[in-house]
Amino acid sequence: MSITPVPDRSAHTVNTIVDLEQGAAAGAVAGFAAAAVMNGFQSLVTPLFRPQSGDGPAATEQAAERVALVLSGRGLAEGDRRAAGTAVHYLVGTATGALYGAWAERRPGVTRWQGLGFGLVCATLIDQIAVPLAGLARPPWRYTLRTHLYGYASHLVFGLVTEQVRKLLRDRIARRRPAATAGQAIGRQAPDDRAMAIDDVCVPLLLGLAGGQRTFTPPAAITIAAASSGLGLEGTPLALLNSRWTGLLFGAAAAGEYVMDKQPGIPARIAPAGLAGRAVGGALSGAAAARPGKAWLAAGVGAAGAIAGAYVSYRVRMTLARALGRDRPVAFAEDALAMVGTALVATYASARQKQREQADTLVRHGGTAAA
Repeated sequence: MSITPVPDRSAHTVNTIVDLEQGAAAGAVAGFAAAAVMNGFQSLVTPLFRPQSGDGPAATEQAAERVALVLSGRGLAEGDRRAAGTAVHYLVGTATGALYGAWAERRPGVTRWQGLGFGLVCATLIDQIAVPLAGLARPPWRYTLRTHLYGYASHLVFGLVTEQVRKLLRDRIARRRPAATAGQAIGRQAPDDRAMAIDDVCVPLLLGLAGGQRTFTPPAAITIAAASSGLGLEGTPLALLNSRWTGLLFGAAAAGEYVMDKQPGIPARIAPAGLAGRAVGGALSGAAAARPGKAWLAAGVGAAGAIAGAYVSYRVRMTLARALGRDRPVAFAEDALAMVGTALVATYASARQKQREQADTLVRHGGTAAA
């Protein structure tokens, strides 16, 4: 009797997530490097192209000025504006590189022409369309042909360097992946030390760090994941987290925390009571997301991450609030970081559990067939 292998969709989902993350990371590094090369290229060819300058500061400096006005209500001094404009340039390069790297994982065809097509798209969408529409530059038809050639040449260099660095980084990552074994013949992934490290340490650590910012957000996300798709908690002391009512309770507590966090007179998160609650939440979330037999390790990592996250996030928030002169923008940014980050980690943990269950099922069926 033979068993027809069932496609492991959970494994495919996890592999896709990992590939997208690695592609985005490689693209981000490549975009940052390409932004630096683009700056050097522009310095060299400016005398040749003699691009037409705008009516005021560079678009990146104007963008930085607008952000400062929105966040703090104050403009930037000239020296600060130049530094902030440079930061915007590198931030845009890094962000576009990350998007390109992630998209290249799903659609390898975008890497044709060694990144030159990517550079052309960036020049058209950013320089020719987005920047003028945002009021950071004059309409394209009000610039000379030399200026347009200068912009397109600069972005061609940006695209070319981005692709070469991205490809180099992805090749290095691919060479470090473990080779397939016979266990994969029935749809089961080979043991992957990197994936185990993510499951046993990184997942509870990230949940704990998020819990250091918002106590109830990680338990709410993990409970929702357990109730909707399961985290293998049946028959364990944490089986209560599979209940939708538990998820509703934690979700309401998380929503209330977001509101109370903005109110004056709330005790600091690094107070003993606040730290204790965050440690418990981090331990609970880490244990629920752990692999079988690793709950205690994950609970400890989650608790430690929550305490560390509380101290770090508190210092960062106080520093940024003083710099901006306002606390609420920082608080809302912290809300978004905690929610999005926790949702991504919970989704990953749920997908990994499905993958393990599928692999166990295939192994049992394979053993039965062999018998």
